[in-house]
Amino acid sequence: MPRYKMIALTNPVEGREDEFNEWYQNVHLPEVCATPGVVGAQRYRMAVPLQDPSGLGKKYLAVYDIETDDLRATLGAFAASPRTPSDAADNPSSYTVIFEEFGERVEG
Repeated sequence: MPRYKMIALTNPVEGREDEFNEWYQNVHLPEVCATPGVVGAQRYRMAVPLQDPSGLGKKYLAVYDIETDDLRATLGAFAASPRTPSDAADNPSSYTVIFEEFGERVEG
């Protein structure tokens, strides 16, 4: 079965970081993971900015693991599913992209 990573780069509204993190971890992630084909998710916080030529400047990263034979159907189910919004999330500045697994994993 094909595997994908959905990458979401986000920021909270200024001054509402605690509320944003509570919502993202305890409401948003479980709602997204309830979508058939989304098998898990993990959040990350920027540790050290190395370089950002894109100017995205995002503080938070969420990586969603997707396993599906029909990515379009999975994305359709995701788009149609009810989700609880948060006004603590700076949604206009968020950036989301999906990558298909390609190549073998290399370990060191």
